[in-house]
Amino acid sequence: MTSEPGAVSAVFGQYGQRPVPVAVSAGAEEPATQGTRYINLLTEWSQTEESRGERLRYTRQYSLLCDRRTVLRTLPPGHCCPVQGELLSAQSASGSLKAVVREASSKGPGRQFLEVWSRTGMTKSIDLTALNQHGKVYEDAQFGSLAWSSCESRVLYVAERRRAKAESLPVLQPTPANGSEGAGPSGMEEQAGREDRSVYREDWGEGLTSKSLPVLCVADVHKGSVSVLQGVPEQVSPGQALWAPGDSGVVFVGWWHEPFRLGLRFCSNRRSAVFCVDLEGNCECLSSDSSAVSSPRLSPDGRSLVYLQGRVFGPHAQCLQLQLFDWQIRRSSLLLDVVSRPTPGQFAGVYDPLLPRRCWAEDSRRLVFSSPSRSRKVRHRTHWIVCLCF
Repeated sequence: MTSEPGAVSAVFGQYGQRPVPVAVSAGAEEPATQGTRYINLLTEWSQTEESRGERLRYTRQYSLLCDRRTVLRTLPPGHCCPVQGELLSAQSASGSLKAVVREASSKGPGRQFLEVWSRTGMTKSIDLTALNQHGKVYEDAQFGSLAWSSCESRVLYVAERRRAKAESLPVLQPTPANGSEGAGPSGMEEQAGREDRSVYREDWGEGLTSKSLPVLCVADVHKGSVSVLQGVPEQVSPGQALWAPGDSGVVFVGWWHEPFRLGLRFCSNRRSAVFCVDLEGNCECLSSDSSAVSSPRLSPDGRSLVYLQGRVFGPHAQCLQLQLFDWQIRRSSLLLDVVSRPTPGQFAGVYDPLLPRRCWAEDSRRLVFSSPSRSRKVRHRTHWIVCLCF
C-alpha cells in the first residue's frame, strides 16, 4: 500500500473522475407503435474535475421502449448536458416544458433567474432579483419546492421574504444658537439611515442559516410577473409546497417558530402541520396541528393526499406514520402505523422523512417508496402500499 503523495493523488484522480449518479426522474410517457410507449428518464450525475478542483454536475436522458409490463429496448442515451448554476428544476406534467431556477453572475453576483425551456430552446427568462418581490429562492430539501400548475402557465416556489428597510434610528441634531428660521430642524429627528445589522434575526440553524422567513411565490410565465401568496399563518414557516387539486390553492407544510427555529435540519420532530391556502388568502389546516409532519404528496386524480407524521419532540429520525387525507370528505386516516418492536420477518416501519416526489402510481391506488429493511405490501381499503427495501 503506497503512501506517496503523488501516488495517492493519482489514485484519487482516477477514481474521482468516475461519474456518480445523483438523481433520476421519469418524464411524461410518449406513445409508440403497436401498444408500446416511450418512457424518458432524466438522470443527474456528479463527477470530479481534478485540475480545476471542482465537482461537475450534468444530466443525461435515457429513453426506454416498453410494453404494458416490460422494457423492450433501451435507446442510446443523448449527449451529457452540464447544469452548473442550476438550483432547482421541474418538468411540467406534459413533459413539454421545464422550469429552472438558476444563479448567474453575468449581471452581478448572486442574481437569480427563473428560466422556462421547451424542446426547441429557452422560451422565457424572468430576472427574480430585478423584480424584488422576495429574497433568495430556497433550494434545500427541507423547504425548497418548484412545481408547475396543471395549466402549465404558473410555477410555484419558496423564497425568503423581502425585508423592508429598517426604520431610521433617531439622530440628535444640535439646535442653532441664534434660533433663526430656516437653520434646520432642532432636537431629535428621524433621518434616513442604513439597516441596523446588529439586530438578531433567528434562522433555522445549521444547513439553513440563511433561511428565516420563507414565503410562497407564484410566477406567471406568460406575463413574466411574480406574486407572493397571502394568508399563510404568521406563526409558521411554509415549505414543501405543491399545487392543490385544480390549481385552486397551494398545499404546504408549516413549521411553528416557537419555541425556537434552530436545528430543524437534524431535528425533524418539530411541531408542524399540513395547510392549504387558496388564491384568495384563506388558509385551512388539513392535518393534526400537534404533530410533526412532512412530505405531502397528491395523487394523480387529486382525490388523496398522503403525508408522514410523527410525535413532536419524539426521537430524532423516529419511526413515522403514513397518513391519508381524503380530499372529498376532508378527513385523514391511518395507512401505516409506527412499528415499535418489529419481530423477525416483520416490516420495520417508515423512517425516511421524505417520500419520493412521484410515489403515486398512475392509477392513484398504489404507493411505492423505500424502507430501511424488509419489504412489505399492504392492502388498505382502496390503496396498495409497496415498501421496497434497500
